[in-house]
Amino acid sequence: MLIALGLAAGACGSMAPAGSGVGGGSGAGGAGAGGAGAGTGGASGTGGVAGTGGSGSGGAAAGGRAGGSGGMGAGGAIGSGGAPAGAGGMVLGGSGGFGLGGPSRCSTAGVKLCESFENGLDSTVWTTSKSGANTVAVDGTHAARGAKALHLTTAADMGFAYIQETKSFPVGNDVLYGRMFVWFEDDITTDGHFTLAEGAGTGTAAVIRFGGQFKELGVGTDHGESGDWTDHDSVKIPSKTWMCVEFELKGDTHEFRVWWDDTERSMLRSGPSKHSGFVMPTFNKLWFGWWMYNMSEVQELWIDEIAVDDKPIGCAK
Repeated sequence: MLIALGLAAGACGSMAPAGSGVGGGSGAGGAGAGGAGAGTGGASGTGGVAGTGGSGSGGAAAGGRAGGSGGMGAGGAIGSGGAPAGAGGMVLGGSGGFGLGGPSRCSTAGVKLCESFENGLDSTVWTTSKSGANTVAVDGTHAARGAKALHLTTAADMGFAYIQETKSFPVGNDVLYGRMFVWFEDDITTDGHFTLAEGAGTGTAAVIRFGGQFKELGVGTDHGESGDWTDHDSVKIPSKTWMCVEFELKGDTHEFRVWWDDTERSMLRSGPSKHSGFVMPTFNKLWFGWWMYNMSEVQELWIDEIAVDDKPIGCAK
């Protein structure tokens, strides 16, 4: 259950792909920007709609990632190699081709930790933290895969609701990858700084954050040698659709990378070259959830198919 564009730093205190064709069509095999391959057999369906936002099975996303295996048309069938769209991968905000609506893929993911939430919250893996009247639960209202997902609600109190794990640690070379599918029920309405995942450990008091600010994805830190900062993207986070997001926390060189639907968000590459004195800890814990720090906003979201590993994960696992 891991996005052109401008970059700014902000500090704080504390989709389906578009469809085309009548009666089914075929992918033309276009290549994404920075991508190498092209699909040859796009989506088709009898009376269905051919997807134009799917990712080709041979196309590479910007930053070197391969696209998913086939795009999903809005109402049509799943192809086996549609053409990549956009900047070398999926249409932003539409995670077609990643098994949405199908069964969980955790059992075959081959990662250090994969959480489908199909059996609720495993207390031997996760600890729950929340403030005030905020809630942490598992339900079937929205699920990226399988029938259930983590459901979080927060009141307008700058509070938090999250689950934390230590099972994945230590990680090789202190390099940590986290992937999740996220559904926002409503648009983010404030410019506040928020976190969706946070790593911490030993060697520094810094907490290492993946989240965002100004309604966009972002990376940042607080409590460490470089102070409190957030670098953010310039593509708005959508609501009422699944996003596949992945982050890399590269502790050996103290650098961030982020992917949205398997397309790297180059504006979110960050580290000591941008922020003097920034260091990452030796990671020993990681949480996923929601925390809005410096503005009050009611929020409701679902998180599914969380995966953690010491190597790239991608959206197809």
